Amino acid sequence: MNRRRAATVLTTAAATLAAGLIAAGPAQAGEVRPVPADGSFTFSGHGYGHGIGMSQWGAQSRAVAGQSYRQILDFYYPGTTVASRENRTLRVQLTGSSGRSVTVAAPTGAELTISTSGRKLPAGQRLVVDAAGGQLAARVDGAWGETWGATTISGPDGVLLVRPDGSATRYDGTVRIVPGETLTVVNDVPMETYLRGVVPAESPASWNAEALKAQAVAARSYALSVLRPTAQTDICDTTACQVYRGAETRDSSGKVTWTQPASTNAAIAATAGEVRAYGGDVAFTQFSSSNGGWSVAGSRPYLQAREDPFSAPGRTAPGDTVANWTTSVPASRFAPSCPAGGAVTALDVTGRDGRGADGGRVATVVLHCTTGTTSLTGNQVRQLGGLRSNWFTIPSAIRAAHADLGGDGGPLGPAATGEYPTPGRVGAYQHFRHGSIYVSPRTGAHDVRGELRRRWEALGWENGVLGFPTTGEARTPDGRGTYNHFEGGSIYWSNATGAQDVRGAIRGRWAQLGWENSPLGFPTTGEPRTPNGRGAYNHF
Repeated sequence: MNRRRAATVLTTAAATLAAGLIAAGPAQAGEVRPVPADGSFTFSGHGYGHGIGMSQWGAQSRAVAGQSYRQILDFYYPGTTVASRENRTLRVQLTGSSGRSVTVAAPTGAELTISTSGRKLPAGQRLVVDAAGGQLAARVDGAWGETWGATTISGPDGVLLVRPDGSATRYDGTVRIVPGETLTVVNDVPMETYLRGVVPAESPASWNAEALKAQAVAARSYALSVLRPTAQTDICDTTACQVYRGAETRDSSGKVTWTQPASTNAAIAATAGEVRAYGGDVAFTQFSSSNGGWSVAGSRPYLQAREDPFSAPGRTAPGDTVANWTTSVPASRFAPSCPAGGAVTALDVTGRDGRGADGGRVATVVLHCTTGTTSLTGNQVRQLGGLRSNWFTIPSAIRAAHADLGGDGGPLGPAATGEYPTPGRVGAYQHFRHGSIYVSPRTGAHDVRGELRRRWEALGWENGVLGFPTTGEARTPDGRGTYNHFEGGSIYWSNATGAQDVRGAIRGRWAQLGWENSPLGFPTTGEPRTPNGRGAYNHF
């Protein structure tokens, strides 16, 4: 079957040919988006993060609407129950401090105690610990140097870890440094103290108290559900686990730039020890900033895919900027996934989960490149493009052009197919009842209809001598005909002459003479070769 009509719904082939039309049918699911002329894709999407479990913006919206923190948690973790756990010590890996070297200082005038040697570190001195062949090389410049195994550093006001730029973070509890090829730096801290550095890092301190309580219980439950008893650490301090910012941060001048707010401390105290449980175990209470209106199914029975109107655009609390979002991403960002070092020509969304607006979250994508195609998941596109979530669309130039022409009530009528890539993967097209729209990075989106379209088809579509259309169908100034311009020429139609192509130097000369308003009038033939093969001509 002709590739242009492979996805077209026809009444009968005879009727179609006789009428010269494309029969209307339901639009297909194809979402082919060629690289725009500026080289960047525009993504519009919903939500922020993986969307599993609690939506933090949804929790805030529900709290503003009067729901209690337990009601909020009941919705996001259905089937879980309220339980309690003791305030145990948590071993938190300080990811940003792990490496070849770490610098330690006293945060106040009180000195620090070093477990390995019993030495004291007075205020004003800095201890530098380097990885050294499976041991720790420790030194205080101008004072002493020693070699240790693992060591624990403690002080009455916590421990200050200093970064190379002079900024620092203070940690309550103790800081443990474990030797290896690189250093592992661990904050051993009581759970309830740990949460003071988590809750304000995950939810704004200005939020409703019930939303902050919900965050405290979710964060406490999450930490206890991922404990790693046989490892050096229980949890990390980044978004790979949940964000932990310690007790306070200081800039290079020593000024405190962040500390634990009273509102989040109060939420932690009000829910002290409270967790969510399922089947006797602490629940794996995943959460993200926003699910955009639908949560995503997770790995536990209580992590369900369900509609969440309190996290959807138009229903969220004031200040929510992630229920809806738009961003521009250079096509080159996806090029590393192209076969054999090719360049990106189009993204084709081929599958969605069917939940919510625009068909829901993206499940599968085909990346079209100059060297072939690659299959990606929606999450891979999210990661490559730095998108907020895998619930996104790329606005369709074809759809916009169709709307500009009047949509279903315009000259093209309703869609007869979905959007598909052109055979060369350079552009995309969609057929409608009375014509087609073609788009490419070079030309934009333009309609081609009737006799003009049939002549273009006879010449090989966009892969023929004319290339892609550079204009839509327009009337000639005298109103007696219509035309489309293309990359390689034009097609003109009048009732007396039919549709004929004009190209190259012949078209240039005809333009100089005044186009169809010149003494030559409309073309009566296309451009054939002269019999001896040494030239070309058009009759007019």
